[in-house]
Parts: sequence; C-alpha cells; structure tokens
Amino acid sequence: MSLPTPESRSSWLRGYNDRLIAAASMDDLTASPASEVPFRISFSGHGGHLRLDPTPSPPSPVPDFVLPPAYPPESPSSVKEYLEENYLDPELYIPTAANDARVWDVDWFDLARPPLEPSAPRTVLVPSWEPPFRRRPSTSPQVWDPKSVQMEMSQVFDSGTGGMVPRMPGPAKDFVRGRVNSRPFRPGGLQDDAAEAAALEKAFPESARNGDWVRELMSGGPALTAPPGFPKGIDLGQLKEYSSQWKCFRDGEQVEEQPASSSNDTMDKYSVQFDDLFKISWEEDDANVVSPEDDGEHLARDEGTNDINEQKVDKLQDGSETLARADTDKHEVNVIEDASEAQMDLDKMLSSEVQDTRRETSGLGDDKPAQEGTDWALVVGDDGIVTNFHKLVPDMAIEYPFELDKFQKEAIYYLEKGESVFVAAHTSAGKTVVAEYAFALATKHCTRAVYTAPIKTISNQKYRDFCGKFDVGLLTGDVSIRPEATCLIMTTEILRSMLYRGADIIRDIEWVIFDEVHYVNDAERGVVWEEVIIMLPKHINIVLLSATVPNTVEFADWIGRTKQKKIRVTTTNKRPVPLEHCLFYSGEVYKVCEKDIFLTQGFREAKDAFKLKNSNKFGAKPGTKSGTPVVRSGTQGRNPDTSNKGRDQKHSKHHHTNSGAAAIQQSTSGPRRSDLIWMPLINNLLKKSLVPVVIFCFSKNRCDRSAESMFAADLTSTSDKSEIRVFCDKAFSRLKGSDRNLPQVVGIQSLLRRGIGVHHAGLLPIVKEVVEMLFCRGVIKVLFSTETFAMGVNAPARTVVFDTLRKFDGKEHRKLLPGEYIQMAGRAGRRGLDTIGTVIMMCRDEIPEESDLKNLIVGKPTRLESQFRLTYTMILHLLRVEELKVEDMLKRSFAEFHAQKDLPQKEKLLLQMLRQPTKTIECIKGEPSIEEYYDMFLEAEEHREFVTEAIMQLPATQQFLAPGRLLVVKSKTDDDHCLGVIVKNPSAALKQYVVLVLTGDSTSSALDPNLSNQNDKGTGVSQQGYLVIPPKGKRGMEEEFFSSGRTRKSSGVINIKLPYTGDASGMGFEVRAVENKEIISICTSKIKIDQVGLLEDISKTSYTKTVQMLIKEQSDGKYPPALDAIKDLKMKEMDKVQRYHAHVNLLEQMSENKCHGCVKLKEHKLLMKEQKVYKDQLDQLKYQMSDDALQQMPQFQGRIDVLKEIHYIDSDLVVQLKGRVSCEMNSGEELITTECLFENQLEDLEPEEAVAIMSAFVFQQRNASEPSLTPKLADAKKRLYDTAIRLGQLQKRHEVPVDPEEYARDNLKFGLVEVVYEWAKGTPFADICELTDVSEGLIVRTIVRLDETCREFRNAASIMGNSALFKKMEIASNAIKRDIVFAASLYVTGI
Repeated sequence: MSLPTPESRSSWLRGYNDRLIAAASMDDLTASPASEVPFRISFSGHGGHLRLDPTPSPPSPVPDFVLPPAYPPESPSSVKEYLEENYLDPELYIPTAANDARVWDVDWFDLARPPLEPSAPRTVLVPSWEPPFRRRPSTSPQVWDPKSVQMEMSQVFDSGTGGMVPRMPGPAKDFVRGRVNSRPFRPGGLQDDAAEAAALEKAFPESARNGDWVRELMSGGPALTAPPGFPKGIDLGQLKEYSSQWKCFRDGEQVEEQPASSSNDTMDKYSVQFDDLFKISWEEDDANVVSPEDDGEHLARDEGTNDINEQKVDKLQDGSETLARADTDKHEVNVIEDASEAQMDLDKMLSSEVQDTRRETSGLGDDKPAQEGTDWALVVGDDGIVTNFHKLVPDMAIEYPFELDKFQKEAIYYLEKGESVFVAAHTSAGKTVVAEYAFALATKHCTRAVYTAPIKTISNQKYRDFCGKFDVGLLTGDVSIRPEATCLIMTTEILRSMLYRGADIIRDIEWVIFDEVHYVNDAERGVVWEEVIIMLPKHINIVLLSATVPNTVEFADWIGRTKQKKIRVTTTNKRPVPLEHCLFYSGEVYKVCEKDIFLTQGFREAKDAFKLKNSNKFGAKPGTKSGTPVVRSGTQGRNPDTSNKGRDQKHSKHHHTNSGAAAIQQSTSGPRRSDLIWMPLINNLLKKSLVPVVIFCFSKNRCDRSAESMFAADLTSTSDKSEIRVFCDKAFSRLKGSDRNLPQVVGIQSLLRRGIGVHHAGLLPIVKEVVEMLFCRGVIKVLFSTETFAMGVNAPARTVVFDTLRKFDGKEHRKLLPGEYIQMAGRAGRRGLDTIGTVIMMCRDEIPEESDLKNLIVGKPTRLESQFRLTYTMILHLLRVEELKVEDMLKRSFAEFHAQKDLPQKEKLLLQMLRQPTKTIECIKGEPSIEEYYDMFLEAEEHREFVTEAIMQLPATQQFLAPGRLLVVKSKTDDDHCLGVIVKNPSAALKQYVVLVLTGDSTSSALDPNLSNQNDKGTGVSQQGYLVIPPKGKRGMEEEFFSSGRTRKSSGVINIKLPYTGDASGMGFEVRAVENKEIISICTSKIKIDQVGLLEDISKTSYTKTVQMLIKEQSDGKYPPALDAIKDLKMKEMDKVQRYHAHVNLLEQMSENKCHGCVKLKEHKLLMKEQKVYKDQLDQLKYQMSDDALQQMPQFQGRIDVLKEIHYIDSDLVVQLKGRVSCEMNSGEELITTECLFENQLEDLEPEEAVAIMSAFVFQQRNASEPSLTPKLADAKKRLYDTAIRLGQLQKRHEVPVDPEEYARDNLKFGLVEVVYEWAKGTPFADICELTDVSEGLIVRTIVRLDETCREFRNAASIMGNSALFKKMEIASNAIKRDIVFAASLYVTGI
C-alpha cells in the first residue's frame, strides 16, 4: 500500500471519529464480533501499511486506532496550512547556479506551477436592472439599490462553446477525437426559445419595453442622479413637464380627448394603450438597428423608418377601438382603409407575449434573428476595400511577397473582422491564400484552425505546403501527426466524427476551412459536408473555397440562415491565365473559343475538314485504308471500357494495368494503332512548346494503354533523366527489396525516364505521389490521367487534352458536364509562366455539335445540389442528445432550405387565414344538412370519375364513341351538365374528343335544373343535374352518321381554334376538347353531323342543323337515355361494378336529402365549396409548416421502427448498447457491422480470417474476380451475407426504400477476401496481386481502410466488454500493417 496523502488521512480520521462518536452515544452497547478478537489498528512505519496488533487489554466494542509515529497529530490549523502551501499559493521554481549553471535559459511557463482552478459554481447572483420609475424607494432617494436574482452560470456566461449542458473537459486522450459518451456541442443557429427569452429579458426587461417610463418623463418630476454602480452622480434638477393630450378614436372617428396624465381607470376602457404603440415602435427600431460597418448600405432604409411607423399607427387607429397620442399641435393622422389587416395586427399584438411579438416579423424560432426578407449571404463588391486595403488591414497576420487580387483582399478584410466568407473562383486563381490567412489569424489569436478536404491526397499535399509556415498537424483515417498543433488538416469525415463525439478541441477552434466545396454534389459523400456545416458550434467561423458555381449566393444564404450569421460572398470569373479551347482533328488544331468567346469560324473550319475527309472516305472502295484508323480510334474513344469487359481470367490483371517495360511485350498491333493517335498531337505540341500536357482519359485502362503506345517516344533531356532517376531512387528506397521489383514500380520508372507519366486510382499511393511530384517539377512532359488529378492535385500544366467528351459515371456513359469540363480545363495555364493556357479536345470519327460544344465550354457549371440523406449513424448520434432532434437536422439541410426560408411568410399567411371571417350557412328548412349533402356530392363525383375512366377503357365503349354519338358532359362551371355530340375522335395530334355542346339560351328551360322541382324516376337528370342511369332501352350498334350532303370525306384537319363558341337557332354552343373524366354519360341517341362543315370549312348551316338536332333530342327538358355500363358496355370487373353501384346509391341518397330541391341549394353549395377550399388550404398550410412535410420524414419514421425492432433504441427512443456500438462504426454499413459483432460471427475465426471477412465492409469495386476461399471463410461469408439479407428485408418491411438483394450487394463485396487473408498471413505483395484482377492501388486503399475498421471493432469490443474480440482485432491490425501497404506518404515524411 502506498503512503496516504494528507487528504485521505484526514477524511479517514473524520469518518473513524464519527463512527466512534456514534458508537459511544448508543445507550445499549451490545457485543460485536470485534470484541471476540481484541486488536488495534496502526500504520507500520513510513510505508503507510495498515497493521492489526493483538492487545492484552480487556476487549472493547471498538478497536483502538494508534497513529503512526511518522506523522504528527492532525489539527484544523495544520490541514489548512498544508492546503494553502500545496494548492493555494502559486510557486515558481527558479534554478540556481548550484543545480543549473545556465540560469538565463529558463522556460518560465513550464516551471510555473499555477494552482488548480476551483470548480465553477452552478449559480451566481446578478443584479436585476429596472427602469427608474419601477424602482423601490431606498434609504437614499438618489441611489439605486438593485435587486439580485439567482441565475444559472450557463445563462450568464453562455459563449456558445459549451455543450448542450455545462460539462467539464474529458480526459486528455479524448481531447482530439472525442468519445462516443460525450455530448456534442450545441450547433450554431439552433435556437432555444426559453434561453432566448431569458436573454432578452436580461438585456431588455419588460419594464424597459413599455411606455411607462416615457410617460414618467413627460409628466415631469424628480430625476435620478446616480447611475447603477456609481456612489455619486449629478443633480439635474426637476424634469420639465410636457403637456400633451390623447386623442381617442372609435371606428376611425375621434370621440374625445383625454389629458396624458389621466388615471389608468379612465384609459383602461380602450383596447389599445400607449404601451402597445410604444412596444411596436420599440420592436421595429430594434429590428432595424444598423451596424456601423453597414451604415452606407442602409441609409435609404433608415430614411423610411418614420413612414413605416406612421403606417403601423394608421393601421391600429382603424381598429374597433384605438388610442393615439398627439403632440401639442394636435396633428391629425390619416386613417387607412384596410380594417381586416389592421385588426389582425392588433389582435396579434394584444394576444402575444413579449418574445412572441419579437417573432412576428421573423417567423418560427429557427429564423428568429432574421427579419423578413433578410439575406444572410452578402455579396462583396466594394472597391473601397481594395483601394484602402492597407489602411483597413494595417497589421496583417502574414505578409505576401506579391500583390493580392481583389477577391483575396476582400476575403482577408472580412476575415480580420471575424466574419465567415465564401470564395468562389476558378482553379489556380489563388483561393489557398484565403486559407493561409485563416491559419495565420488562428496562430496570431492563439486559437486553432481546421482545414478540411474531400480527398486524402489534398490533405497530404496541403500538409506539405503549410508545414514550413505554420504549426501544422495532420489527421486522416490512417495517419495522426501532431494532433495538438494549432493548424489541423483533416478529412471531412474526421471532423464530422469529432463533432458528433464532442471532442474538447472544438472549444479552441476559431476557423474551419472547407476546400473544394463543389464536392458537396458527390452522391456518396456530399451528405458529410452538410452534416458538418450544420453541427458546427456558433463560435466557429467558416471559410468556404469553391470553383465557380451558379448558385453560390443561394448556398451561402443557406449556411448563413442555418448558422444565424452573415456570410460574405466574394467571387471572380477572371482567370489568372486565360484559356483558349481547340479541336484537334486529322492532325490540325482548330481554335473554337478564346477568352470565353465562342469562335464560330473555327468550328466551321473543323466541320468542313470533317466533311471533306468523310466524302473522300465514302468515295473510296470498301476495305480501303482511307478511313480505317479513324474509325478504330473513334471506337476506342467512344467506349473506352468495352475492350476489357468480360474479363474473367484470374491472373490476367497485369496484362492490362501494368505500365512500362513489363507490358511492352504485348502484341505490337495495339500500340502501333494507338501510336497513330497520340504521336501527331504530341509532335504538334512539342513544336509549339505547349508542354507539359495533361491528357485526361476517363478510364484507368485507357490511361495505361495510351502510355504504353508511346514506347518509342523519349521526351526528356539528359539532365531530366538524371533528376528523375535520383528522385525515384530516393522515393522507392523506403520499400523493401521485393516491393521495389513490383511490375508497377519498375514499369512506371521506365515511363518516367522518357518523360511520360500515368496517374489514376489503380496506382500504388507511393507511385502516384512520385508522379505528382515529378510533374510539379516539370520533368514529366506528357501525363495520362483520370479526372481525379484535376480534383486532388494542385499541379497546373501548359496544355490540357481531353481524350473524349464522354465518361462512364458508374451507372451510364454520358456527356461531360460543364462543371466537370471547367474543373479539368482549369489545369491549363501556369500562373507566372504562361500567358495563355491551351485546352484541346480530340475529335476522331465525329465533330461535336455546335450547341453541345458551346454549352460545354461557356455554359453554366453544375449547380450545388443537396445530397442529404438519413443514415442510421446520424439518427443514433442525434438520439443520444435530447436537446438536438433529428427533425432539426432535417430542417437545416440544404434540401429543405427553400421550404424553411418561406416559413415566416407561411406563418403570417396562416394568421391572416385564421382571422378571416367565415360565412355561415342559414338553412331555411331547420337543421342544416348541407354538409352531409355536399360530402355525398364530393364522394359521388369521385366515384363518377373512376367509373367514367373505367368505362372509357372498355372495348365495347369504343364501338359507341364515334362522331354523331350524343354525350352528357360536365360544364366548366360545375353548375349543370351539357348535352353534346362527338364531332371528332382522338388522334395523334389531339388526344381528346372534340365535342359540340349546347351552352344554353335565354328562353329554353331545358338546361335550367332549378325550374323543375319534381324528381323524375325515369331517364334524365334530377333537378340538380345528377344523372340517374336508366334501364336498357332500344339501342343499336354504331353506323355511319355523317351528313350525306358532302361527297368530300373529312381529312381530320381542324381549322377552328378550340374552344370555338357561337350561337345558332337561339341556342349558344361551344366546340371544345373533352377529357374522359368530363363525360357524364354516353347516350343511346345518335345524330347525323357534317364533320367537314363543322371543323374544316366552317359552315354556319352545318352548325345550325347540328344545334337544332341537339335541341330536338332534349325538347322535353330531359337528356336522352344513357347506355347502361353493365348491360350495354359489358363492365364486369368486381371493383369497378361495386364503384358503379356505389355511385348510383349515392345519387339516390342525395335525392332523398331534404336539401335536394331547395331553392338555395346552388348558393349553399357555392358556400360549402368555398369553405372546403378554405379548409383544404388551411390544412395544406399547416402541413407545410409541420415536421411531417419534411422530404425524408417518412423514411425517418421507418428507420426508427427498424432500430426499435433490432433493439438499438427502446420505445422511448433511448439509445441502447447496440446503438452505442453502432455509433462507432463509420467504415462499413453500421447495421451489418453491429449485427456481425453481436452475433459473434468472428468468434470462431482466427485473426487473419476475421480481418479477411471484414474486408467486405470496405472494398468498393463492384466487378472483381471470384476469390478462392477456405471452407471456414466460405461459411463466414454466407453468415454475413444472410445477415445483410435479413436486415434488408426488415427495412423493406418498414417501408424504407431498400431492396434486400441490392442492399447486400452494395454493402458487402467479397472480392478481396482471399487477398487480405494471404496478406495477413505474411504473403508478399507481389504474390497477392496475382490472386485478383483488382488494381494494386485499390488493394492498398482497401487494406489501409481495413486498419481503421479494426480500430472501430476494437473500440466496439471495449464497449461490449468482449476482451477476446479486442485482442483479436489488435492482432489482426498488426498483421496487416506492414511493407508497401503502409509506406509513409512522401508529402508527410518528405524526400
């Protein structure tokens, strides 16, 4: 036992003495077991060990305690002295000459021993401010003795850096990464209504926002002399009384005047008091406060403030009873006429609390600080900043040896002011300067800055660039270098994990820099950017760097609204090096665009050359060589991946991917054909000094084959060869012997020495870094690369070449998007070296269309679109914190930005609608039943439309629907039905029936249902126009019913403009197109029509005859009999027949209703329709404002049900053990990995086998050769796949949009199980590459990510308490961490 400290001794003695006292105070002391063996307790010597010594004295109930001889007796004074000496007095150790000769070399900060900070109190007493007239009289009439109130420390010192609740910092080991048990910090912009109301009350108490203190000043009286906290003041004497009167209005007319000093009883009868008017003025003035730097921007707005206030007063005066104050001149105020709106504002003001009044102009709590119409994104364009930059920023945090561009100066100016900025500029324009300045400011302010990038290569490269300038650390999935540094570079996923896990380092961060913001469009990882932006605390400022995108302001506005802070947007379309765009066809270069101006002449020349060559080719004999090379080349460029599809040989990989000498021994026909493609272009570029050049090929295999085709080219000088050889020897010397002889390493060196490079994801990381560094040095003249080179590497070239303008995006072959083209083309032109950058597009068998080319070169880039989606990890992280809901995260996503932005207007509209008076329906027959009648009417209409649509699809119906057939169609006003005749059937040009319908006249009562009150049970229409379908009558099949007056047959042409209206025989008619659902019934009657005269020749006689025949058909006021849907039209399907009978039954019930036949039925139906529309609009508005309207809300509920069923959360949404474990899983799909752990699927596997199966979580390539597995691994694979299928079926059952088979295939890819198994067993890298057709670079990337997965499984095992799994994961991690796979990055270690 170690020597006890004084604190432990004191507490032990106090407890011991208490027990002695308690024992002594007992009246009846019984024998205890201690009395049977008499002993005493003592310390043995200075070691502090407890010792039991037998005692010969008579036994006592409580053993004696003997103080050790090494310590003197303790007393309160000695304990106090000890505490003061060790904890309360600061001490500075100063070395002397005896123990340190170099007295002057002292690190005072390390030698200082400051005392420990005491625990912060939970509450504190603070003074409560009151206006003068509210203060209670004190002993001294001129001194204010404020009251004190008890407040929480978190409310008093709320700086935004604290968590959801105040918490102490965690252990040092979790300072950077955090831990899953820590609560996240409160996201910026997340409003707390209670906290904000308390803060508002603290800053501006209710007593300061009413008009009493103004009234006190107006009435005169003694003035206070001493301000709060001052012992003395100045006596100003008596306040002068300002005589004034109130003008009292009722219904807009003045009724009386009252002195301003009138008692409250006199004034209380008015509904609006002076305090109400004062409150509105207070709120508007507070809302229109202008910051000093924005004075110039808001001068015009300030000038109109008085007008706004006058309008508000005018509105209030027009209420039911209003009150206004006038000055001594008694100026009248105009009364406006909008009573309903004034009453709404009046009621809202009177019924709202103080904080609610403040929210009226801003909407919901999320947008509270923003006034209506406020823009959070402020576009910068002030030339004064550029002109006076050095006066505005006299002491820059870092000096630059060159003149800054305009956008750089603007961004730096606002960074100095502590504001967030969004910089959008072209590639290589100098956006990194802004990031550097944020780093410099963090260093100057002794805070931290974080630089995030979407690609690990960018992180490594930025680490190398910033290392010599700042105190930099690097955090990626597999590398952690100096995490305690001031400036941290990390991937976005690492920052998201830190935010969710509540890492204490977040407290120190001042700036977060997001580079390549346009990467938010990435379908897989774009959601990470949105999560991080939403989760950032409010004390962190944001710097966003992006390529030019069309909706920069919109994106910045979303960030500003989400974080409740202004975002300064500075953009530039100026390129530091202008670009020229050319087409390369048949050995010639044609310039088609220069300085963003499309050159039509150059495009026409290229088109003419193409036509000339193709005319020669088509004129030659078949099989000649004139067009053969072009066709073959174009085929490869058009579909670059087809030559390698269908590969199933297990050991065929290196025949396609290895570069250099190892692959030259292939058949020479392929390279020679490819040589015909590239050598003319390369020679042309060399002749014009347009190298180095980057050639973008959108396929890894295409890059390799193109490089191999140039086996005869040698583009480097002797000095270049020497530099390349020395560099490669140094770089590859860190590899062990067998790894240095890998085919890829040997082959790439052969290419590099000739000035040719290859760059794509299939290369080993160290090989890619060698290529990047040599290209930056300028010794590589030609680089074949995929588009990742444009995103991940800052290496501009003289020329950029596009092998093709089509790419495969993982789903389909498509054209390049303008944003993708601009991103890659931006690599052309080296700032300071070139005056212009050249972009060349290869054209082989075709020339692009002019419109496509224009859109690609000078079109708008791709807009920033939200890729936000719900994940189980996100839900579980947010459920751990009660104060932060998943709904809050969904609301703040970019996808919901516009909907949330419109909420204030919707809330205002909702209040207006709720205050609209609704018209009541006064029934003349007693109890109103119009509601029931109208509901039946709507239901009947729904049935009718369904039955009509079903009838129109029946084969028998088409036999009847021919020109001449009479129809009853629905009128446009819904007042009645109309009789009509089919004039023309649907055609390809017009897919509707053309029908001539009667619209009514002034004499006939045939169309007026209100003139007949009898309900005819026979064929026809009830008095309200509802068709009662009759029994079958005499009917015949269709025959020709065209007029015989014309011999010319109709051509089907319509020469009238629909709808065509007119009148004939005293009856109005209309020819219009009719939808199927507008047809009420098909009549049994037919008439003869002249289709040519009605539609083509427009004969008035034809219209007159047709109208007369229609009038004759309904001469008795009834419609002709209708065809029976079941008997005549042969409708037999059960559900349709049931709907048909339901429709008939509803019509009969409506006819029995007492409203049927009422003279006011039409009027009441219109009122019911208005009320129905009003109610629907109200319900729709409420729905749009609710959480249910969120796009992903249905999916969220389904995912919650899934988590409940598999016990990740309980019924109260409390995260359980499985949920906590799932929060640790970031590498693979969280549900599959967690279920794998809790089902102990790795228990019977060796570490090598376990890590091999785990590779299925992180391997990403879809198509890979089938691995050869041992029986044990095959069983493990089947178990894991079955688990994924079961989880997919569970999600599908809960309506999560998941296909079980696809879910399992997408999240489990077993292509590298054999490779990882052999690697973990110690097999050399060269040997494992022969086991699969997967490229070396992807193998390395998978194994590196697998190490991170092992770490996550190890943490999960620690949470679960599974020590065996913890040890197994440690062994597996150590087994795969070796050799070339974990070779250190050249950017990090240097060379």
